[in-house]
Amino acid sequence: MQNFGGEMTFGLSTGDRIVVRGAAEILPSNIEVTGAANQDGSIYRTVEPTGYKANLTFEDMKTDDWNRLMRASGFNVTLNESFTGAQHLWTEAGFTGTPTINRATGEVTGVALISRAYKKI
Repeated sequence: MQNFGGEMTFGLSTGDRIVVRGAAEILPSNIEVTGAANQDGSIYRTVEPTGYKANLTFEDMKTDDWNRLMRASGFNVTLNESFTGAQHLWTEAGFTGTPTINRATGEVTGVALISRAYKKI
């Protein structure tokens, strides 16, 4: 039986630790494949490189580090799932998007991760 969910810790090779809030959506392929049909009914696919990605919701930090983190690149990221024992590793990563802080809940949305490599162990 497989297990899912539970506690997660999120750390960067810069030494930063960010609290993950809610679901972490991991996009484990670095390509996007689309398909269509030709006028004769035959089909084709096209492939676009995308980088490995993850959509994350964070908890706001005590200090104003979002600008610094958004400007940083080339760091490594580790996401540990305590309950399942899974570990997710991103290499040469950076954040994308626009961090948006909800002051009523402390949630930070609008931030995604992109990296050159990804591995789940």
